Amino acid sequence: MSCPVRGEGPALVETLRVRALPEGGSDDLLEFLRLYRDAVQTVVDRTWGTSDRLSIKTLHKLFYKDLVSTGFRAHHAKEIYVYAKSVVKSAKGNGDRRPTLRRLTARLDRYDYRLDLDDMTLTLKLHRGREARLRLIAPKERAEKFRGWENYELAIKYDRDGLWVTVYFRRGVKPAEPRTVMSVDLNFDNITLAVFTLNGKLIRLKRLRTPLRKALTHRIWAERIQRRYPRSWRFTKGVRRAVERHGERIKNISWDYTHKAGDLIAELALRYRSAVVLEDLNGLREDKKRGRDFNKRLALWFYRRAQFCVEYEAKERGLQVAKVDPRGTSSRCPRCGLEGDRDVIATINIYRRYVSVHSRCGAPGVALSAPKPDESPSGVRGNRDEAMTVRQHEPVWELNPPLPKLIYGFLERSLID
Repeated sequence: MSCPVRGEGPALVETLRVRALPEGGSDDLLEFLRLYRDAVQTVVDRTWGTSDRLSIKTLHKLFYKDLVSTGFRAHHAKEIYVYAKSVVKSAKGNGDRRPTLRRLTARLDRYDYRLDLDDMTLTLKLHRGREARLRLIAPKERAEKFRGWENYELAIKYDRDGLWVTVYFRRGVKPAEPRTVMSVDLNFDNITLAVFTLNGKLIRLKRLRTPLRKALTHRIWAERIQRRYPRSWRFTKGVRRAVERHGERIKNISWDYTHKAGDLIAELALRYRSAVVLEDLNGLREDKKRGRDFNKRLALWFYRRAQFCVEYEAKERGLQVAKVDPRGTSSRCPRCGLEGDRDVIATINIYRRYVSVHSRCGAPGVALSAPKPDESPSGVRGNRDEAMTVRQHEPVWELNPPLPKLIYGFLERSLID
């Protein structure tokens, strides 16, 4: 994924999840994990009944002294009430009851551990001045990728399979100046993308089919099993396992497709040096006024995964990524009288919304017709007489060949490739 780093530009964030073996016994570490879980539960219980969302500053005043007095380090205390706040927010957002924590897990920031990727060892600073040293079980090839990355946080979990450590890494990226714009339209059955020059000329059109129908087939089979055993499917091991297998196949189908599609789209964008423009679909699941069939397809639709993979792969290659308002992109005609495929129309509208607020170099708030940095800011362009002519504003599409003919030329050369 990508996220902004405070005081810097955007950054890539990745995780390294490995199994860990304690050196010299695990009693101190297990005691720390139990104390950590109980402390988080205490903060959750005491803040559950409050109607207001408590800030980190308020939580610090309420719990810091008590947590430090029990032997936690200062940064342990901060991570505890930050974690508890996220648990409360998630539970209330889902309409659940007050959560009861059972898993042994803890989050530590970079001041409470030392990571050595050369020796694949991890030293944790625990409560009351104790330390625990762990041996990370993973090939060194996996760790080599993160040379030069900053590790800033880790999560440690203990379950019946042993100890697991997840280390969070980030690396700052500096997006290159785009030469073209790639607009990407995500749909149930396909992903349609189009590459435009900065003055509106269409130079590439491509459509990728999604495996939604295959995923829906597994969903239907799982529901048939549940209807056949309406009361016992949760408790009969063989029946429950059959339902779980279909769910695993749906998950594998979606991840396999989104990773391959994200890599393909990012490689194409890198070839054209494009800024990648997506629709901002974060609020799509909040619309619950559709029918059952729509909601079933929406539940299986992996647009979040697809957007995540496209955005990550693009930023990993040093490309700019932007998001625009998705309302009306597939239904609103970008030019009066234009007829065509609704997905292609959507890519045109996505492009137009992007260029309406971005300049040639991708900076917001500057029109495409603005003078370049080395040009005179004078409004006089062209010949002397033309500058005084009053014209009605023409959209960029009028400066190019007729758009329907251009689009269908691409369609004739196999849009689905």
